[in-house]
Amino acid sequence: MSIKQKINSPSLWIKNFPWKKKKHHKYSRGKLIIAGGKINMTGATILSAEAALRVGIGSVKILCNKKTLPIYSLKFPSALKEITNNLSSLKKLIIKEKKSVFLIGPGSGSNRQTKEKTKLILKSSKYAIIDADALTCFKAKPKELYSLLDKNKIITPHIKEFHTIFPSINKNISNYEKIIKASRLCKCTIVLKGTNTLICSQLGKIVINKHASSELAVIGSGDVLAGIISSLIGKNKLNPFLSSCAGVWMHGDIAKKFGPGLIAEDIIKNIPKTLRGLKKTN
Repeated sequence: MSIKQKINSPSLWIKNFPWKKKKHHKYSRGKLIIAGGKINMTGATILSAEAALRVGIGSVKILCNKKTLPIYSLKFPSALKEITNNLSSLKKLIIKEKKSVFLIGPGSGSNRQTKEKTKLILKSSKYAIIDADALTCFKAKPKELYSLLDKNKIITPHIKEFHTIFPSINKNISNYEKIIKASRLCKCTIVLKGTNTLICSQLGKIVINKHASSELAVIGSGDVLAGIISSLIGKNKLNPFLSSCAGVWMHGDIAKKFGPGLIAEDIIKNIPKTLRGLKKTN
């Protein structure tokens, strides 16, 4: 199968990159709302939240419960927190925060509760990024997930998660063919993470990211990427597809320049350096 693809580079998205301007304030820079994780996986949520703030979104709110609230408050005071005890309180929050971007998956746990939260977020919010456990919780009924996705939604699976939610797609064909077939099923932006991450729009346009490093194969790296992408779309300057392209490139750029010994926290610490480099090319 012959598939048209472009190489990911700043030339694809830098003209529309959402730089901070003098007239901006925290309310004009957008808000990201992250559905917090299990008590033993709060670190994943914090990684996503910190990455998003580093990239430049105005504020981040973490949804939590009474047990996780003290952890988030102690470990990441920069983020807002709100207790949502049930689906009813989550629905009220989504209505109130309808202009915000939602992220669910990092540290969520692949369970029924995560699935119901994800369904509600997809049904009720405009922009949403669905990652990790929020994808695999649809293992039994993947078509249920497809029906909730649209042009304003992003899914970010690695190859194992991809095959969990797209079981009908042949494992033996190329990743390019896989992602094209998947885009026909769910009509959203797909980020298929790997050595050469593929980004596919809801219309089947593919960008391949070769600007990366094997050092990204480390726990927490995906949580950071989800936060970066969420921040870019959260400022309503880049569409979901270009936000994904920019986020994946930045993620890879940091890893390439850092080299051996990279951990997730290093990616976050080096976001400002990559932003300064991009600013010079703009």
